[in-house]
Amino acid sequence: MAGPGEITMRRKRILFMDDEEMLRSVVSRMLEIMGYDVVAAADGEEAVRLYIEAAESGSKFDAVILDLSVQRGMGGRDAAAKLIEYDPDVIALVSSGFVGDPVLQDYHEYGFRGVIPKPYTSDELREGLRRVLVPRVSS
Repeated sequence: MAGPGEITMRRKRILFMDDEEMLRSVVSRMLEIMGYDVVAAADGEEAVRLYIEAAESGSKFDAVILDLSVQRGMGGRDAAAKLIEYDPDVIALVSSGFVGDPVLQDYHEYGFRGVIPKPYTSDELREGLRRVLVPRVSS
């Protein structure tokens, strides 16, 4: 417990959705090493459920990274729409290896705040999150 005048900072919480188990594991570990608390989901339905459960329990996610294409189940585009319907302030990033997909080109049109094209390095992942999580200071 912090004493008077002490600042406590909670770790940012990230919800990461990808249908590939190995990628979920690797990226979750990368995010943990960066200092984030991470929860992983295998598809959009699970991501939406986890997001709502977390918000209703008072431990809202700071950002959500959604894979655009999911083999079985809801993909990132539909999941983002449901998340925005539930929480218009959700910070959602889209991730995909399909560079020509219109969602990646015009991600704002689909409610995403950023894009992280696959494959990405830990530095690219860190920078993608920094752009949406760190408030801009006007000069």
